[in-house]
Amino acid sequence: MISADDDEPLHVFDLPQLYTKPCAADILEALELLRVQPRSFGSDGPDAVKGRTVQSVGVTKYLTSIVSSALSWLESDDLREAVWDAASARLSERSGRTAMGAMSRVFTIPMSSSEDFTLTLHEPALTSDNLGMKTWVSSYLLSRRLHSLFETTPELVPATSPSVSRNKAGKTLRALELGAGTGLVGLSFAALRGSAASIHLTDLPAIVPNLSHNVSLNSELLSKTDAIVSTGVLDWSVAPEPLPAADERYDIILAADPLYSPEHPKWLAQTVGHWLSQNLDARVVVEMPLRDAYSPQRLEFRQLMGTLGLAIVDEGEEVGYDDWESADGGSLEVKCWWSVWGWSEKI
Repeated sequence: MISADDDEPLHVFDLPQLYTKPCAADILEALELLRVQPRSFGSDGPDAVKGRTVQSVGVTKYLTSIVSSALSWLESDDLREAVWDAASARLSERSGRTAMGAMSRVFTIPMSSSEDFTLTLHEPALTSDNLGMKTWVSSYLLSRRLHSLFETTPELVPATSPSVSRNKAGKTLRALELGAGTGLVGLSFAALRGSAASIHLTDLPAIVPNLSHNVSLNSELLSKTDAIVSTGVLDWSVAPEPLPAADERYDIILAADPLYSPEHPKWLAQTVGHWLSQNLDARVVVEMPLRDAYSPQRLEFRQLMGTLGLAIVDEGEEVGYDDWESADGGSLEVKCWWSVWGWSEKI
């Protein structure tokens, strides 16, 4: 049993030492204490869930000693396997985001006229190049910006009341999210707009099952706001079918961190052009990191959007924090560019 002042970080020597042949319950308690908790992207960096802490000095060696021990004094193979699995998981969590297992995160999203709300998102273990399984900082920033975008950009969608969020024909607004990933942006939009708008969250086939799962995880919140949410596959690389009818297009298209290959600007722009309503009050809202390596893609995207007849209504830069490239799970500062696009008067 671990005993120490709750307000004082533990040292690794305060944890059960193998030479004393501790019971499995005590080892597992210590290993739970060493769990690298899921992080939520706060304004000053990803804040870990608060709790009892252990000084990092000697932790890796401690975990390695458990994995390499025969644990011969424990009563059963099942207990030994449980301890080895837990110790291995704690080592993996200290090897960077790609080595971590599945996790759930809670994100707090602001509303202008009432209390903030929270969304719970499941992130599977990252495998292959399925980067859509992770929530990215640009999604978090755009989600937190949505409520103010509706207020500060008059040409976007009025936000004084959900009942006024209708198009000129009086129909419910139709929104589409491209590359929805874990669904943070689209679910935030749904919670903010409620029954006044429907949103369709889309991504590649491997990502959509977890996306649908995250919609289910937040069903209670979505039910309270009468939000209309659906999910489906939309592959930008597939040549679009004939243009959809006017009532099948979308009044708002959302996309966060959509450019990470040379082909993406063309694919993204052609998808926007295919699905965006031709009404002059239709809008595209995009947020993406200002990564130096992708400067050509951002420039090409802007040019292609202009070729479509779209112009920037509003834009800006902001800083967020991610956990992606930090091996110790610490925060990584990321500068992002957000933009709101609308049709020019020329179309």
